[in-house]
Amino acid sequence: MYGDMNLSSESSKIVNGLIYRIVPSKERIPFPGNIISLSVESGHFTDILEEAELNDSLIVLLGKKNQYASDFSSDSYFSFGCIAKVVQVIKLPNFGNKAIIRCLKRVRVTEFQKRNLNLYARIDTVEINTETDDVLKATLRILRKLYIEFLELNPQLEKPEYLLNINDELVNPLKLTDTILGSLNLNYQRKQRMLEISDFRYLVSELHTILLNEIEFSKLEKKIEAEVSQRTMKEQKDYFLREKIKGLSSELGSDALQIPEVEKINELKSKGELSEQAIQKAEIEIEKLNKLHSMSPEYGLLRDYLDLIISLPWKKSGEINIDLHSAENILNDDHYGLIKPKERILEYLSVLKLVEKLKSPILCFVGPPGTGKTSLGKSIARALGRKYIRIALGGLHDEAEIRGHRKTYIGAMPGKVIQSIRKVGVNNPLILFDEIDKMSSDFRGDPASALLEVLDPEQNNTFTDNYLDIEFDLSNVLFIATANDQSRIPVPLLDRMEIIRLDGYIDLEKFMIAKNFLIPEQKKVNGLGENSLTISESAVYKIINEFTLEAGVRELERKIAKICRKTAKLIIDAPAKKVKVTSTNLNSFLGIEEYRDFSNVEGKKIGEVNGLAWTVSGGSVLKVETNIIKGKPDLKLTGKLGDIMKESAQAALSYIKTFCDKFSLDPKIFDENEIHLHFPEAATPKDGPSAGVTIVVSLISALKKIPVSQNIGMTGEITIHGDVLAVGGLKTKLMAAKRSKIKTVFIPEQNKKDLEPIDKEIKNSLNIIPVSHVNEIINHITGKSDE
Repeated sequence: MYGDMNLSSESSKIVNGLIYRIVPSKERIPFPGNIISLSVESGHFTDILEEAELNDSLIVLLGKKNQYASDFSSDSYFSFGCIAKVVQVIKLPNFGNKAIIRCLKRVRVTEFQKRNLNLYARIDTVEINTETDDVLKATLRILRKLYIEFLELNPQLEKPEYLLNINDELVNPLKLTDTILGSLNLNYQRKQRMLEISDFRYLVSELHTILLNEIEFSKLEKKIEAEVSQRTMKEQKDYFLREKIKGLSSELGSDALQIPEVEKINELKSKGELSEQAIQKAEIEIEKLNKLHSMSPEYGLLRDYLDLIISLPWKKSGEINIDLHSAENILNDDHYGLIKPKERILEYLSVLKLVEKLKSPILCFVGPPGTGKTSLGKSIARALGRKYIRIALGGLHDEAEIRGHRKTYIGAMPGKVIQSIRKVGVNNPLILFDEIDKMSSDFRGDPASALLEVLDPEQNNTFTDNYLDIEFDLSNVLFIATANDQSRIPVPLLDRMEIIRLDGYIDLEKFMIAKNFLIPEQKKVNGLGENSLTISESAVYKIINEFTLEAGVRELERKIAKICRKTAKLIIDAPAKKVKVTSTNLNSFLGIEEYRDFSNVEGKKIGEVNGLAWTVSGGSVLKVETNIIKGKPDLKLTGKLGDIMKESAQAALSYIKTFCDKFSLDPKIFDENEIHLHFPEAATPKDGPSAGVTIVVSLISALKKIPVSQNIGMTGEITIHGDVLAVGGLKTKLMAAKRSKIKTVFIPEQNKKDLEPIDKEIKNSLNIIPVSHVNEIINHITGKSDE
């Protein structure tokens, strides 16, 4: 490391003020007495080094301010470095050269000079006063001991015997510090800072701190290496012993070594808690496991697979509550109304009491958001005493989410159905498939197709998950699905489910839900006492009619929550205060009414007629407006319409043109005018055939200048001969008419049978007139008797 006896003779050649060629030291900072190896790629610097070796001349080694930069201007170098002698330049067989250089003495560059392509430096040697007192001598002695300890911890470093074996008094202090600095693996910039220190006392102090840190790091490295080595030796020992035991077990014909999963499977097999297929598959996997080393990647995968077999409830069923009275009370306590789904569950329980085993029904609750579909599923599980699982299908687009991945794939796992059953630990839970109409398909498969086997009572007793690869009986599971839009459920899947519609709540039902469920729950959530807040009946009805417009009760719940939050603030300001909300002061809690003037049902208008529409969010009023404009004959349709609605408009116009004599219309009116049909709320997509009669009436009103009362609504598909055909979603449309203060509603004669199950409150609040032909509506509006 440190130079030999020729160092002093070489140093004697150094003269202050002389100019020497500069060579960059990008790999390491040079320290006097150190012999370093430099890799040289540039041909220019190779020539300088070879010339210096040949002529026995000296060079200046300087560190770079940015050691990775290719800039070799004077500004890129540090001003402190070492003057050095080139010992040897070695050409490497592949690329570049290596130079062996002996560093002689610290120097400081006083001036840079550029001559042609070469950079020269005028130098002054840096003299460091190494006179020592007793304190510094003691510090140097400690420093030497620390360095010896550091070398013992790092045996790969070369030991400078001439420094280690001589007496402390004979050690050159500067030679000791430079040797230590040369062997330490410090940061490039920090080493440069150490090189530039000219105060020897400060240099020794810094080096003392650095050595202590390096020794601590070395000890930590040794400890980590020892722990890793010990762990590796233990694993090798375990493997050797395991292999020996396997050999002995094979000779003895017994399984002397058992894995916990294997023991558990043998236990379940003896108790008869596994299916025959599960036993066969487990034995095959155990045989594979016994042939594998515990460090093999497949070893852990096989143990995970066996753990899945163990944790599945192959023959374990939960106790079902078949007490009809108790189940009915639970359903009524949790939900108000919803008579049809409650009746269906009680029918299922009744039959279950009469037979030993019954294939569970597969129900699908279809209705607008906020009508209680998901919460009803949870309530049914509680009423039946079954474990409850909810699987969200919204946005699902991978078949493997239902049927699992094959074990050959990295990260494979069972599908959601098997995972859920494993989680609850019984084979007869209630599984709720939420938002079954929101699934999609892509190149990874169609999850709706995967559900066909799950939801088919004739097939699901042998459901096979791709990961499990064993038939699992799902026939004991009660499946319930929820959806907003029935039309988006694939027909084969729809055919396997019993559809129960939840069309929404009437005002009385909303009031009872608010009174019995929403208000008590929101009081509890917002930390209000039972008597600290009172909401009057009139206030609740006002919230329902003027602050919300929905089929469900989610917005109603949010409004009640807002009242509770404001009440909490009032109580904080005045702790003894009791708050009473009435229809009079409701605006101070909720602000201005949002839907007070939603539908202007007063007066009459020409060309403007109220239609009734069904949406996934419930029923709504769909206005149709018509203008007759002089100009080129055309039918202009606006309002973001679908193809079916556009065809309905064409059919309506065709009917009027064909029977214009019946309406006392001049046929020329269609040749001289543009007809513009507009459907307001243009940002909302609209489609379907049920606006047909509304379009006809709007056209007749505009063409004949007949005003139409705005408290009339209508729905029905139109044919080109004026016949009115049946439509769907009648209950939700009538509920929308009632909410919008419409008094008279025309419906298709064919829908008359659908009025029977509709609540009396809706039917009594509306004048419902069934019609079979559009002329009946027109005659009613114009006051003519039916022909």
